[in-house]
Amino acid sequence: MTTLATLLLLTLAGTCYGAGGGGVASASSSGASSLTETEGTRRLVEGKPLSLSCDYNATELHATWMKDGKEVLDGDHIKLYTNTTLYIASATKQDLGNYTCTVPGDQEPRVINVVEISLHKHLPKSTTVLENDKLSLTCLVEGDPFPVVQWLKDGEPIQDTINSSRMVLSENEYHVPNSSLLIKPIMKSDDGNYVCLVSQYSIQLNTTTDVRVKDIYAALWPFLGIVAEVLVLCTIIFIYEKRRIKPNFDDSDTDHISEQKSKTENNKEAEVRQRK
Repeated sequence: MTTLATLLLLTLAGTCYGAGGGGVASASSSGASSLTETEGTRRLVEGKPLSLSCDYNATELHATWMKDGKEVLDGDHIKLYTNTTLYIASATKQDLGNYTCTVPGDQEPRVINVVEISLHKHLPKSTTVLENDKLSLTCLVEGDPFPVVQWLKDGEPIQDTINSSRMVLSENEYHVPNSSLLIKPIMKSDDGNYVCLVSQYSIQLNTTTDVRVKDIYAALWPFLGIVAEVLVLCTIIFIYEKRRIKPNFDDSDTDHISEQKSKTENNKEAEVRQRK
């Protein structure tokens, strides 16, 4: 009996664990993201070198550099070279801004935007929610100046695919506008691929997640399965115990009858002896 009960308990525990592992609110490993940087927009990383060039083919050509409308002068922090290169050995936030470079003979200056942008956390690779619940996604991006954030669903702007009465866009903890998305209530039609697209001048960054909307009763089926299995296991234990106890009762009855028969025979023998 002990072995059977242990086996049944282990089976039940395995069932419960399996049902628990199939929960409806889940997220797996980080979704993919990419950062595209161009010569028109350069990303500043504090403490790292920053090099800007007006003409990559120039070797002996003086260039005039302006930052936010003010001329940049050669000094300890910023070095200007005759190959039209502006070099900063250890960049700081004060180096963010709009740079223009002019060389003799060029009709228009070259414009380079130096910005700061970071994605602190990717969206999960996949997200599962129950129908009529809510979907909350946050693009943890930070930037100076604030980047432009756009949400796409299956490649289309989310405003074109989801009713605005169910959708709220707000800022994240870094105060970047439209970087948090809330859809409430979520519907089966909201199933799809969601992309947070971040733009800062010509820099583009994106992170994506696949959203799966499950039926509202999806969480109930594992529970009902566990209840059914418990009932089956209890029935098996009841039948087993009933069959095990019955032979014991039969043996007890047989012993009792044999004992009574033996006493009766002994009494008869005693009476016969007394008569003699």
